[in-house]
Amino acid sequence: MLESLDEEKALEVLGSIPEKFPEAIVIEVEHVEMLLEKTAEKKATATSEFGSKLSKLSKLNGKITQIYDGSGLIQRCPKCNRWIIDNFCMVHSDVEGVWDLRIKARFDDGKERCTLIFKKDMTEKSANITLEEARKFGEAATLERIRGALFGKNFEIAGVKLNGGNFLVKDIREV
Repeated sequence: MLESLDEEKALEVLGSIPEKFPEAIVIEVEHVEMLLEKTAEKKATATSEFGSKLSKLSKLNGKITQIYDGSGLIQRCPKCNRWIIDNFCMVHSDVEGVWDLRIKARFDDGKERCTLIFKKDMTEKSANITLEEARKFGEAATLERIRGALFGKNFEIAGVKLNGGNFLVKDIREV
């Protein structure tokens, strides 16, 4: 029998039908024990991976074959962080945008292709440009600098595979 849980703790019980009595709710004990064991395993795995995150990154070797539109100096919605055009957010309508740098690029390793996503810090590193410099140069000049630094060159890339064939870049070096 399980003891009652604190207010801030909860169990998720899937695929079972509880029986309700005046004093208690009864759930199949074997099912609850399985859930508790799985939760404990997940917590142990997460703890052991913490601190060794860099060694857990996926690595790719190949060539950047296209820099997508919407790369370079962009503006984001201050409320939802979506890319906006002309101070218009699809969710929040008219907003005052916040400047940011990003790159979305096609990457080909000879076997398969994926879309690389570079956040601000990796965009600054890979194109050797800061957000402040990009704002001075403007959108077109910033995009040309990014293309010159990345397009058609071979790279070793470390990062995280995301859904939909996307890959979040955490480190990059030319090979």
